Amino acid sequence: MSSEKPKPKRVRKEELLYEPVLNTLRTVLSYNYVEREIQHRPVVRENPYLEITSESISEVLKKVLNDKAIRILNVENVRALRPDIMGFVKKKSSSPKELITVEVKATPIKIRDVLQAKFYQDVFSPTFNLLVSPKEIPERKLRYVLDMDDIRGKTIIAKLVRHPMDYLFEIDQRFENHIPPAFKNCIIHE
Repeated sequence: MSSEKPKPKRVRKEELLYEPVLNTLRTVLSYNYVEREIQHRPVVRENPYLEITSESISEVLKKVLNDKAIRILNVENVRALRPDIMGFVKKKSSSPKELITVEVKATPIKIRDVLQAKFYQDVFSPTFNLLVSPKEIPERKLRYVLDMDDIRGKTIIAKLVRHPMDYLFEIDQRFENHIPPAFKNCIIHE
C-alpha cells in the first residue's frame, strides 16, 4: 500500500475571484436592473440567479441556453468553452430570463481575453457579457479595444475593486456609450 497523500487541487488565482465577482454582479443587477416589484416578492429562485460554471453547467442554466450553445457544449465539453460564471436575470416577474456570462481574469486583460469574452457572446447570446479583472487594462490595449468595436462586441470590461466593506466594478468612462443602463453607476469619471 502506498502512503502517498493525494495532491491537493491547485487553485488558480482567478478562482479566488469568482465569489467576489459573482456577489458584486448580483448586487449591481439587483439594485440597478431588477424592478422593485420583483425584488421584494418571495421567489423560489434568486434573481439574479448566478453560479460558477468553470467546471460544469447546471441543469437550471442549460434550460435557459439556446440550442446552438447546448450543441457546442455537448460536442466540445471542455473548460475553455465555458464562461467562469453564468446565470440569468428577470427584469420583471413577467419578463423572460436574460442570460449572463462572465469571464474572470486575475491578470491584466489582454486582447485574447477580450476575444474569448466575445466568443461567449457569439455562442451564448447573453444580454450581459462581462470580462472582469482586478488589474487595469493597459492603456494601449484599452485604446485598441475602443478603436476596434468588432473585437469587443457588447462585452462589458470592468475592473473589480476592493473597498473597505465590499467589492465594486469600475468601468472606464470611455466605454460609457457602450454600457447598458444597469452598469452606468459603475462608470468612473475622471
